[in-house]
Amino acid sequence: MRRALLVTLALAVLNAGPAGAQQREHGRFPRKWLMAGIGAVAGGLTALLYSGTGSGFGGPCTKNSCVAAMTITIGFGAGYLVGGERDQLYRLRYRNAPPLSVRGQALPLSVVANDISGRGGSLVAAGEEGVEVVLAGPRLERGDVRARGLRGVAAALPDPGANRLFVATATGLFGFALTGPRLAGNLLASGEVGALDVRGDLAMIVTDGALRSARLEGDSLTGLSAPRTFQSRVTDVAWDPERPIVWVLTETALIALAASDSGLADSLGAMEVPGTGRRLTLRGTTVAVAGGDGGAVIGDVSDPRAMHATAHWTGARFVYDVALSAGALYIAAGPEGLYVMSRSPDGGLSPLGLARGLGFVAALESRGDDLYLLDRTGSVVRRVTIASIVR
Repeated sequence: MRRALLVTLALAVLNAGPAGAQQREHGRFPRKWLMAGIGAVAGGLTALLYSGTGSGFGGPCTKNSCVAAMTITIGFGAGYLVGGERDQLYRLRYRNAPPLSVRGQALPLSVVANDISGRGGSLVAAGEEGVEVVLAGPRLERGDVRARGLRGVAAALPDPGANRLFVATATGLFGFALTGPRLAGNLLASGEVGALDVRGDLAMIVTDGALRSARLEGDSLTGLSAPRTFQSRVTDVAWDPERPIVWVLTETALIALAASDSGLADSLGAMEVPGTGRRLTLRGTTVAVAGGDGGAVIGDVSDPRAMHATAHWTGARFVYDVALSAGALYIAAGPEGLYVMSRSPDGGLSPLGLARGLGFVAALESRGDDLYLLDRTGSVVRRVTIASIVR
């Protein structure tokens, strides 16, 4: 009986070893062979216990050697099937990028956040219960909560230079003090506000799916222009940090508008966006767009009149947000986690990895050397150093 046990286990090892070496994925030993080996060992131990009892089974297989071969084979096969299912799930999860380990600081929020944004060293998390200021020092800490009681909070934008906090809601745009005493907010504009951006005293506001421009004077907006509509609903807007251009993202296109102190001028150019445009981010003359189920797009906008896409990636089921650094594109893929894509000099993309286990990654914010991630399900903000991700 022991001879039969040793022979069967030896065959299991011989079969598992070479096959496992050939089928390793991302340095991971295939679970089908691991579980098959565990099953074979469990079957062998069962056979040893059986031989020690001196009892027998009815039927043709009554000898210890036969029982050993049968139990080991059954254990091997059961383990192989269970492990094969785990391997299949692993391949499905990491079919577009290898696994990536991302470590950093995590800060549980007191509000159920759905968006994060930052400017000038300030970071805020917007949620249904208000807007929470995140103190991004050596350690992440919760700050004060502003705009409590407002309904339908969609986004917030801090302006630390003027100690202002803009809060976009389903009923209007409100202004609060970013720090200091908790004072009542001022209604700056009525209507459903979906996005905004501010440069100095000039504001671009998306109200009811259309774009307006205005000037900030103290605690009020003046010169609010008539709504500027496009072929599809406006979903995001951003000032170009270096040029007099306002970038407007609609559900179908990215549009460059010439801007001046007096407002918006004619369109300079446009680029079609696959899927449904959700968020945009700029870095120099490179733009990245989150297109929902249409994936993520990288574009060259050095010439707004001839802007064009340089890469289009559709590996994630749904792209909620994007962020750019010097050498990488970060993709918030909801329950899938965080995709990290390497950017080549010609604008192409190649997957560096997928970090799972971060919750529902719904929003991203890149500030200097750090990347901030919002886990919408757990209502947690995470900060990781970009250098620790892209080596």
